Amino acid sequence: MPKMQQAEGTARNAVIYANLWQEGRWLRDAGVAAAADAERAPRVEGITLPGLVDAHCHAFQRLLGPWTQRAASQKDDFWSWRETMYALAGLLRREDLEAIAARCYLELLRGGYTTVAEFLYLHRLGDGRELDADLAIAAAARRTGIRLTLLPTLYQHADFGGTPPTPGQRPFVRATAQFLEDWQQLRRRYPAGSEVALGVAFHSLRAVDIDTLGRVNQALHDDPLCGCVHIHVAEQPAEVAACVRQYGAPPVALLAARGLLSARWALVHATHSSESELMQLRAASATLVLCPTTEADLGDGCPLLAPFLEAGGQMALGSDSNIGRSALDELRLLEWSQRLARGRRNVLGTAAEPAVADRLFRIALHGGRSAIGAAAHADYVTYEGDAGDWDLHPGADALSALVFDAAAPRARQVMIGGRWVIRDGRHAEEEGIEAAYRETLRRLRSIIRTGDKS
Repeated sequence: MPKMQQAEGTARNAVIYANLWQEGRWLRDAGVAAAADAERAPRVEGITLPGLVDAHCHAFQRLLGPWTQRAASQKDDFWSWRETMYALAGLLRREDLEAIAARCYLELLRGGYTTVAEFLYLHRLGDGRELDADLAIAAAARRTGIRLTLLPTLYQHADFGGTPPTPGQRPFVRATAQFLEDWQQLRRRYPAGSEVALGVAFHSLRAVDIDTLGRVNQALHDDPLCGCVHIHVAEQPAEVAACVRQYGAPPVALLAARGLLSARWALVHATHSSESELMQLRAASATLVLCPTTEADLGDGCPLLAPFLEAGGQMALGSDSNIGRSALDELRLLEWSQRLARGRRNVLGTAAEPAVADRLFRIALHGGRSAIGAAAHADYVTYEGDAGDWDLHPGADALSALVFDAAAPRARQVMIGGRWVIRDGRHAEEEGIEAAYRETLRRLRSIIRTGDKS
Protein backbone atom coordinates (compact mmCIF):
# COMPACT_ATOMS: atom_id res chain seq x y z
CA MET A 1 0.00 0.00 0.00
CA PRO A 2 1.37 3.45 -0.87
CA LYS A 3 2.01 5.82 1.96
CA MET A 4 -1.37 6.91 3.28
CA GLN A 5 -2.40 10.50 2.65
CA GLN A 6 -4.57 12.30 5.16
CA ALA A 7 -7.93 13.43 3.83
CA GLU A 8 -9.66 16.63 4.92
CA GLY A 9 -11.55 16.08 8.16
CA THR A 10 -11.12 13.34 10.74
CA ALA A 11 -13.56 10.51 11.20
CA ARG A 12 -14.01 8.43 14.34
CA ASN A 13 -13.54 5.22 12.35
CA ALA A 14 -10.37 4.40 10.47
CA VAL A 15 -11.05 4.18 6.71
CA ILE A 16 -8.80 4.11 3.67
CA TYR A 17 -10.35 5.42 0.45
CA ALA A 18 -8.84 3.99 -2.72
CA ASN A 19 -9.70 7.07 -4.83
CA LEU A 20 -10.74 10.29 -3.10
CA TRP A 21 -11.49 13.61 -4.80
CA GLN A 22 -10.35 16.57 -2.74
CA GLU A 23 -10.35 20.13 -4.08
CA GLY A 24 -9.71 18.99 -7.65
CA ARG A 25 -6.97 16.50 -6.74
CA TRP A 26 -7.23 12.72 -6.61
CA LEU A 27 -5.75 11.17 -3.50
CA ARG A 28 -4.79 7.52 -3.71
CA ASP A 29 -5.27 5.41 -0.57
CA ALA A 30 -6.36 8.46 1.41
CA GLY A 31 -7.15 8.00 5.07
CA VAL A 32 -9.64 9.67 7.34
CA ALA A 33 -8.02 8.29 10.48
CA ALA A 34 -4.75 8.47 12.37
CA ALA A 35 -1.88 6.96 10.42
CA ALA A 36 -1.32 4.45 13.23
CA ASP A 37 -4.66 2.85 12.35
CA ALA A 38 -3.88 2.47 8.65
CA GLU A 39 -3.01 -1.21 8.67
CA ARG A 40 -6.25 -2.19 10.39
CA ALA A 41 -8.53 0.18 8.46
CA PRO A 42 -10.89 -1.18 5.81
CA ARG A 43 -10.06 -0.09 2.27
CA VAL A 44 -13.03 1.34 0.40
CA GLU A 45 -12.83 0.74 -3.34
CA GLY A 46 -14.60 2.90 -5.91
CA ILE A 47 -14.60 6.64 -6.37
CA THR A 48 -15.21 8.77 -3.29
CA LEU A 49 -16.43 12.35 -3.11
CA PRO A 50 -17.14 14.64 -0.16
CA GLY A 51 -20.85 14.67 0.67
CA LEU A 52 -22.75 17.70 -0.63
CA VAL A 53 -25.33 19.91 1.06
CA ASP A 54 -28.84 19.81 -0.40
CA ALA A 55 -29.47 23.48 0.30
CA HIS A 56 -33.17 23.54 -0.58
CA CYS A 57 -35.61 20.70 0.04
CA HIS A 58 -39.39 20.36 0.43
CA ALA A 59 -39.44 16.68 1.40
CA PHE A 60 -43.24 16.24 1.29
CA GLN A 61 -43.27 17.15 -2.41
CA ARG A 62 -41.43 13.88 -3.13
CA LEU A 63 -44.86 12.34 -3.80
CA LEU A 64 -45.83 14.84 -6.49
CA GLY A 65 -43.61 13.84 -9.41
CA PRO A 66 -45.89 11.32 -11.17
CA TRP A 67 -49.06 13.18 -10.14
CA THR A 68 -48.19 16.34 -12.04
CA GLN A 69 -47.10 15.06 -15.45
CA ARG A 70 -50.49 15.28 -17.16
CA ALA A 71 -51.43 18.61 -18.70
CA ALA A 72 -54.09 20.38 -16.64
CA SER A 73 -54.71 22.75 -19.55
CA GLN A 74 -52.99 24.19 -22.59
CA LYS A 75 -51.39 26.69 -20.20
CA ASP A 76 -50.08 24.27 -17.58
CA ASP A 77 -47.33 26.00 -15.61
CA PHE A 78 -45.83 26.58 -12.17
CA TRP A 79 -49.06 28.13 -10.91
CA SER A 80 -51.24 25.14 -11.86
CA TRP A 81 -48.65 22.73 -10.38
CA ARG A 82 -48.94 24.71 -7.15
CA GLU A 83 -52.62 23.82 -6.75
CA THR A 84 -51.80 20.10 -6.74
CA MET A 85 -49.09 20.73 -4.16
CA TYR A 86 -51.56 22.56 -1.92
CA ALA A 87 -54.01 19.65 -2.14
CA LEU A 88 -51.33 17.20 -1.02
CA ALA A 89 -50.13 19.40 1.85
CA GLY A 90 -53.66 19.62 3.21
CA LEU A 91 -53.92 15.83 3.53
CA LEU A 92 -50.74 15.15 5.49
CA ARG A 93 -50.61 13.75 9.01
CA ARG A 94 -47.45 13.71 11.06
CA GLU A 95 -46.78 10.03 10.31
CA ASP A 96 -47.29 10.70 6.58
CA LEU A 97 -44.74 13.49 6.55
CA GLU A 98 -42.21 11.37 8.44
CA ALA A 99 -42.66 8.44 6.04
CA ILE A 100 -42.32 10.61 2.93
CA ALA A 101 -39.34 12.55 4.32
CA ALA A 102 -37.50 9.40 5.39
CA ARG A 103 -37.84 7.89 1.90
CA CYS A 104 -36.76 11.21 0.36
CA TYR A 105 -33.74 11.55 2.65
CA LEU A 106 -32.61 7.98 2.00
CA GLU A 107 -32.69 8.71 -1.73
CA LEU A 108 -30.76 11.93 -1.19
CA LEU A 109 -28.07 9.94 0.63
CA ARG A 110 -27.85 7.54 -2.30
CA GLY A 111 -27.64 10.58 -4.57
CA GLY A 112 -24.56 12.12 -2.97
CA TYR A 113 -26.02 14.47 -0.35
CA THR A 114 -25.06 14.10 3.31
CA THR A 115 -26.80 17.24 4.63
CA VAL A 116 -30.25 18.59 3.85
CA ALA A 117 -31.74 22.04 4.47
CA GLU A 118 -35.49 21.53 4.90
CA PHE A 119 -37.40 24.67 3.87
CA LEU A 120 -40.46 23.91 6.00
CA TYR A 121 -43.63 25.93 5.55
CA LEU A 122 -45.73 23.15 7.02
CA HIS A 123 -45.87 23.63 10.79
CA ARG A 124 -49.06 22.17 12.30
CA LEU A 125 -50.49 18.95 10.88
CA GLY A 126 -53.68 17.04 11.56
CA ASP A 127 -55.84 18.95 14.04
CA GLY A 128 -53.50 21.94 13.89
CA ARG A 129 -53.01 22.43 17.62
CA GLU A 130 -49.44 21.18 18.09
CA LEU A 131 -46.29 22.45 16.40
CA ASP A 132 -45.37 19.05 15.02
CA ALA A 133 -44.22 19.11 11.38
CA ASP A 134 -40.63 19.69 12.51
CA LEU A 135 -40.82 16.60 14.72
CA ALA A 136 -41.67 14.47 11.68
CA ILE A 137 -38.78 15.94 9.70
CA ALA A 138 -36.30 15.52 12.58
CA ALA A 139 -37.42 11.91 13.07
CA ALA A 140 -36.91 11.18 9.37
CA ALA A 141 -33.42 12.70 9.43
CA ARG A 142 -32.54 10.75 12.57
CA ARG A 143 -33.73 7.50 11.05
CA THR A 144 -31.77 7.93 7.84
CA GLY A 145 -28.67 9.52 9.37
CA ILE A 146 -28.59 12.57 7.12
CA ARG A 147 -27.52 15.87 8.69
CA LEU A 148 -30.44 18.30 8.99
CA THR A 149 -30.72 22.08 8.94
CA LEU A 150 -34.33 22.99 9.69
CA LEU A 151 -35.68 26.21 8.17
CA PRO A 152 -39.06 27.12 9.69
CA THR A 153 -40.73 29.37 7.15
CA LEU A 154 -42.80 32.53 7.52
CA TYR A 155 -45.74 32.57 5.09
CA GLN A 156 -48.54 35.14 5.38
CA HIS A 157 -50.05 36.29 2.06
CA ALA A 158 -51.10 34.93 -1.32
CA ASP A 159 -49.43 37.74 -3.26
CA PHE A 160 -47.89 41.18 -3.08
CA GLY A 161 -49.92 43.84 -1.36
CA GLY A 162 -51.12 41.60 1.46
CA THR A 163 -53.54 39.56 -0.65
CA PRO A 164 -55.36 37.15 1.70
CA PRO A 165 -54.18 33.53 1.52
CA THR A 166 -56.12 31.07 -0.60
CA PRO A 167 -57.74 28.04 1.06
CA GLY A 168 -54.82 25.88 -0.06
CA GLN A 169 -52.31 28.24 1.54
CA ARG A 170 -53.98 28.56 4.94
CA PRO A 171 -52.15 25.59 6.53
CA PHE A 172 -48.87 27.44 5.91
CA VAL A 173 -49.89 30.81 7.35
CA ARG A 174 -48.72 32.25 10.68
CA ALA A 175 -48.98 35.67 12.21
CA THR A 176 -45.60 37.22 12.98
CA ALA A 177 -46.09 36.88 16.75
CA GLN A 178 -46.99 33.18 16.34
CA PHE A 179 -43.95 32.59 14.15
CA LEU A 180 -41.62 34.13 16.73
CA GLU A 181 -43.31 32.16 19.52
CA ASP A 182 -42.85 28.96 17.50
CA TRP A 183 -39.22 29.90 16.92
CA GLN A 184 -38.63 29.96 20.69
CA GLN A 185 -40.19 26.52 20.96
CA LEU A 186 -37.88 25.22 18.23
CA ARG A 187 -34.89 26.70 20.07
CA ARG A 188 -35.86 24.69 23.13
CA ARG A 189 -36.31 21.51 21.09
CA TYR A 190 -33.06 21.89 19.18
CA PRO A 191 -30.50 23.70 21.36
CA ALA A 192 -26.91 24.31 20.36
CA GLY A 193 -25.09 21.04 19.78
CA SER A 194 -28.24 19.04 19.07
CA GLU A 195 -28.68 16.83 16.01
CA VAL A 196 -30.73 19.53 14.24
CA ALA A 197 -29.27 22.88 13.17
CA LEU A 198 -31.61 25.83 12.79
CA GLY A 199 -32.00 28.65 10.34
CA VAL A 200 -35.02 30.66 9.25
CA ALA A 201 -36.80 31.14 5.93
CA PHE A 202 -39.18 33.66 4.41
CA HIS A 203 -41.25 31.93 1.79
CA SER A 204 -41.03 34.77 -0.74
CA LEU A 205 -41.69 38.46 -1.16
CA ARG A 206 -45.14 37.43 -2.39
CA ALA A 207 -45.87 35.74 0.91
CA VAL A 208 -44.16 38.15 3.36
CA ASP A 209 -44.13 41.91 2.88
CA ILE A 210 -40.74 43.55 2.93
CA ASP A 211 -41.29 45.49 6.17
CA THR A 212 -42.37 42.39 8.11
CA LEU A 213 -39.44 40.50 6.63
CA GLY A 214 -37.06 43.20 7.82
CA ARG A 215 -38.47 43.21 11.36
CA VAL A 216 -38.31 39.43 11.76
CA ASN A 217 -34.82 39.32 10.28
CA GLN A 218 -33.69 41.97 12.76
CA ALA A 219 -35.31 40.14 15.68
CA LEU A 220 -33.32 36.98 14.86
CA HIS A 221 -30.15 38.65 13.63
CA ASP A 222 -28.15 38.15 16.81
CA ASP A 223 -29.63 34.78 17.75
CA PRO A 224 -26.70 32.30 17.77
CA LEU A 225 -29.03 29.43 16.83
CA CYS A 226 -30.20 31.15 13.62
CA GLY A 227 -27.40 30.03 11.33
CA CYS A 228 -28.80 31.24 8.01
CA VAL A 229 -31.69 33.01 6.27
CA HIS A 230 -33.31 31.59 3.09
CA ILE A 231 -35.92 32.93 0.67
CA HIS A 232 -37.42 32.03 -2.74
CA VAL A 233 -36.86 34.87 -5.21
CA ALA A 234 -37.63 35.65 -8.86
CA GLU A 235 -38.69 32.12 -9.76
CA GLN A 236 -41.32 33.29 -12.27
CA PRO A 237 -41.63 36.40 -14.50
CA ALA A 238 -45.05 37.18 -13.01
CA GLU A 239 -43.46 37.38 -9.56
CA VAL A 240 -40.81 39.82 -10.76
CA ALA A 241 -43.39 42.03 -12.50
CA ALA A 242 -45.62 42.09 -9.42
CA CYS A 243 -42.67 42.99 -7.20
CA VAL A 244 -41.78 45.91 -9.46
CA ARG A 245 -45.38 47.13 -9.36
CA GLN A 246 -45.52 46.89 -5.57
CA TYR A 247 -42.07 48.16 -4.61
CA GLY A 248 -40.55 49.73 -7.71
CA ALA A 249 -37.75 47.16 -7.89
CA PRO A 250 -37.34 43.45 -8.70
CA PRO A 251 -36.81 41.01 -5.79
CA VAL A 252 -33.02 40.79 -5.46
CA ALA A 253 -32.53 44.51 -6.04
CA LEU A 254 -35.20 45.23 -3.42
CA LEU A 255 -33.51 43.03 -0.81
CA ALA A 256 -30.16 44.66 -1.59
CA ALA A 257 -31.60 48.19 -1.41
CA ARG A 258 -33.06 47.44 2.02
CA GLY A 259 -29.65 46.30 3.24
CA LEU A 260 -30.90 42.81 4.01
CA LEU A 261 -28.47 40.68 2.04
CA SER A 262 -25.38 39.31 3.75
CA ALA A 263 -23.27 36.15 3.97
CA ARG A 264 -26.03 34.61 6.14
CA TRP A 265 -28.51 34.76 3.27
CA ALA A 266 -29.29 32.17 0.60
CA LEU A 267 -31.53 33.11 -2.33
CA VAL A 268 -33.29 30.20 -4.00
CA HIS A 269 -33.87 30.12 -7.78
CA ALA A 270 -33.40 33.76 -8.89
CA THR A 271 -34.02 32.33 -12.36
CA HIS A 272 -35.44 35.64 -13.59
CA SER A 273 -32.98 37.95 -11.88
CA SER A 274 -30.86 40.22 -14.03
CA GLU A 275 -27.10 39.94 -14.31
CA SER A 276 -26.74 43.14 -12.27
CA GLU A 277 -28.95 41.69 -9.51
CA LEU A 278 -26.82 38.55 -9.35
CA MET A 279 -23.79 40.80 -8.95
CA GLN A 280 -25.55 42.49 -6.02
CA LEU A 281 -26.03 39.05 -4.51
CA ARG A 282 -22.34 38.29 -5.02
CA ALA A 283 -21.26 41.64 -3.55
CA ALA A 284 -23.18 40.79 -0.38
CA SER A 285 -21.49 37.35 -0.18
CA ALA A 286 -24.94 35.74 -0.21
CA THR A 287 -25.38 32.30 -1.77
CA LEU A 288 -27.42 31.49 -4.87
CA VAL A 289 -29.24 28.14 -4.56
CA LEU A 290 -30.18 26.53 -7.86
CA CYS A 291 -32.43 23.47 -8.22
CA PRO A 292 -32.03 22.51 -11.89
CA THR A 293 -34.31 19.46 -12.05
CA THR A 294 -37.18 21.22 -10.29
CA GLU A 295 -36.61 24.42 -12.27
CA ALA A 296 -36.79 22.37 -15.47
CA ASP A 297 -39.86 20.43 -14.31
CA LEU A 298 -41.75 23.61 -13.40
CA GLY A 299 -40.63 25.60 -16.42
CA ASP A 300 -38.87 28.15 -14.23
CA GLY A 301 -36.02 28.90 -16.60
CA CYS A 302 -32.35 29.41 -15.75
CA PRO A 303 -30.27 32.48 -14.89
CA LEU A 304 -27.24 33.82 -16.73
CA LEU A 305 -24.83 32.02 -14.47
CA ALA A 306 -21.33 32.20 -15.98
CA PRO A 307 -20.57 35.88 -15.16
CA PHE A 308 -21.80 35.39 -11.59
CA LEU A 309 -19.49 32.41 -11.04
CA GLU A 310 -16.60 34.10 -12.84
CA ALA A 311 -16.94 37.01 -10.41
CA GLY A 312 -16.61 34.63 -7.46
CA GLY A 313 -20.30 34.20 -6.69
CA GLN A 314 -21.27 31.40 -4.32
CA MET A 315 -23.68 28.75 -5.59
CA ALA A 316 -25.29 25.72 -3.94
CA LEU A 317 -27.57 22.94 -5.17
CA GLY A 318 -31.04 22.01 -3.99
CA SER A 319 -33.43 19.16 -4.74
CA ASP A 320 -36.48 21.40 -4.05
CA SER A 321 -39.59 19.39 -5.10
CA ASN A 322 -37.47 16.21 -5.27
CA ILE A 323 -38.45 15.32 -8.81
CA GLY A 324 -34.73 14.44 -8.82
CA ARG A 325 -32.71 13.29 -5.82
CA SER A 326 -29.18 13.03 -7.25
CA ALA A 327 -26.58 15.75 -6.75
CA LEU A 328 -24.67 14.52 -9.82
CA ASP A 329 -27.81 14.79 -11.95
CA GLU A 330 -28.27 18.37 -10.73
CA LEU A 331 -24.71 19.22 -11.77
CA ARG A 332 -25.24 17.71 -15.23
CA LEU A 333 -28.56 19.48 -15.82
CA LEU A 334 -27.13 22.74 -14.50
CA GLU A 335 -24.51 22.75 -17.24
CA TRP A 336 -26.84 21.38 -19.91
CA SER A 337 -29.51 23.99 -19.21
CA GLN A 338 -26.89 26.69 -19.69
CA ARG A 339 -25.87 25.09 -23.01
CA LEU A 340 -29.48 25.07 -24.22
CA ALA A 341 -29.99 28.70 -23.20
CA ARG A 342 -26.64 30.01 -24.52
CA GLY A 343 -26.21 27.86 -27.64
CA ARG A 344 -22.71 26.61 -26.87
CA ARG A 345 -20.89 23.86 -24.97
CA ASN A 346 -18.96 23.77 -21.68
CA VAL A 347 -20.48 27.10 -20.70
CA LEU A 348 -19.40 26.86 -17.06
CA GLY A 349 -15.83 25.79 -17.69
CA THR A 350 -13.01 28.37 -17.59
CA ALA A 351 -9.44 28.60 -18.78
CA ALA A 352 -8.27 28.06 -15.20
CA GLU A 353 -10.75 25.20 -14.57
CA PRO A 354 -11.69 23.68 -17.94
CA ALA A 355 -13.25 20.52 -16.46
CA VAL A 356 -16.87 21.58 -15.90
CA ALA A 357 -17.72 18.72 -13.54
CA ASP A 358 -14.76 19.42 -11.26
CA ARG A 359 -15.40 23.14 -11.19
CA LEU A 360 -19.11 22.82 -10.47
CA PHE A 361 -18.59 20.17 -7.83
CA ARG A 362 -16.07 22.37 -6.02
CA ILE A 363 -18.39 25.38 -6.19
CA ALA A 364 -21.41 23.37 -4.98
CA LEU A 365 -19.39 21.83 -2.15
CA HIS A 366 -18.34 25.18 -0.70
CA GLY A 367 -21.55 26.97 -1.66
CA GLY A 368 -23.66 24.38 0.14
CA ARG A 369 -21.74 24.88 3.36
CA SER A 370 -22.05 28.66 2.99
CA ALA A 371 -25.80 28.42 2.39
CA ILE A 372 -26.38 26.87 5.82
CA GLY A 373 -23.47 28.42 7.72
CA ALA A 374 -21.82 25.04 8.30
CA ALA A 375 -18.21 23.97 8.60
CA ALA A 376 -16.70 21.11 6.62
CA HIS A 377 -17.53 17.64 7.93
CA ALA A 378 -15.94 14.24 7.46
CA ASP A 379 -18.75 13.06 5.19
CA TYR A 380 -17.93 10.88 2.18
CA VAL A 381 -19.90 9.19 -0.60
CA THR A 382 -18.48 6.33 -2.66
CA TYR A 383 -19.59 5.13 -6.10
CA GLU A 384 -18.55 1.88 -7.78
CA GLY A 385 -16.39 1.46 -10.88
CA ASP A 386 -19.34 0.93 -13.23
CA ALA A 387 -20.69 4.43 -12.48
CA GLY A 388 -19.76 6.09 -15.76
CA ASP A 389 -16.76 3.78 -16.18
CA TRP A 390 -14.75 6.46 -14.42
CA ASP A 391 -11.98 3.95 -13.68
CA LEU A 392 -11.30 3.47 -17.40
CA HIS A 393 -10.44 7.15 -17.87
CA PRO A 394 -7.45 9.22 -16.78
CA GLY A 395 -7.84 10.85 -13.39
CA ALA A 396 -8.44 14.28 -14.92
CA ASP A 397 -11.60 12.91 -16.56
CA ALA A 398 -12.87 10.68 -13.74
CA LEU A 399 -15.35 13.17 -12.28
CA SER A 400 -16.46 14.16 -15.79
CA ALA A 401 -17.26 10.51 -16.44
CA LEU A 402 -19.22 10.25 -13.20
CA VAL A 403 -21.27 13.43 -13.80
CA PHE A 404 -21.79 13.35 -17.57
CA ASP A 405 -21.65 9.66 -18.49
CA ALA A 406 -23.07 7.71 -15.53
CA ALA A 407 -26.68 6.61 -15.72
CA ALA A 408 -28.30 7.45 -12.36
CA PRO A 409 -25.28 6.61 -10.17
CA ARG A 410 -26.21 5.41 -6.68
CA ALA A 411 -23.89 5.63 -3.71
CA ARG A 412 -22.53 2.29 -2.55
CA GLN A 413 -20.99 3.59 0.67
CA VAL A 414 -21.91 6.69 2.68
CA MET A 415 -20.04 7.75 5.81
CA ILE A 416 -21.25 10.73 7.84
CA GLY A 417 -19.13 12.00 10.69
CA GLY A 418 -17.25 8.71 10.98
CA ARG A 419 -20.39 6.55 11.00
CA TRP A 420 -21.50 4.26 8.20
CA VAL A 421 -24.96 5.28 6.99
CA ILE A 422 -24.97 3.16 3.84
CA ARG A 423 -22.58 0.20 3.73
CA ASP A 424 -22.20 -2.13 0.75
CA GLY A 425 -25.30 -0.58 -0.79
CA ARG A 426 -27.52 -1.19 2.24
CA HIS A 427 -29.10 1.11 4.79
CA ALA A 428 -30.06 -0.54 8.08
CA GLU A 429 -33.56 0.98 8.01
CA GLU A 430 -34.35 0.79 4.30
CA GLU A 431 -36.96 -1.98 4.44
CA GLY A 432 -39.01 -0.21 7.10
CA ILE A 433 -38.62 3.15 5.37
CA GLU A 434 -39.79 1.67 2.08
CA ALA A 435 -42.79 -0.08 3.64
CA ALA A 436 -43.95 3.07 5.45
CA TYR A 437 -43.59 5.16 2.31
CA ARG A 438 -45.58 2.73 0.18
CA GLU A 439 -48.37 2.52 2.74
CA THR A 440 -48.52 6.33 2.91
CA LEU A 441 -48.62 6.62 -0.86
CA ARG A 442 -51.47 4.08 -1.07
CA ARG A 443 -53.45 5.89 1.63
CA LEU A 444 -53.09 9.33 0.07
CA ARG A 445 -53.87 8.02 -3.40
CA SER A 446 -57.03 6.42 -2.01
CA ILE A 447 -58.11 9.68 -0.40
CA ILE A 448 -57.60 11.59 -3.62
CA ARG A 449 -59.50 8.95 -5.58
CA THR A 450 -62.43 8.51 -3.21
CA GLY A 451 -62.40 11.60 -1.01
CA ASP A 452 -62.56 9.39 2.10
CA LYS A 453 -60.14 10.65 4.79
CA SER A 454 -61.11 8.06 7.41
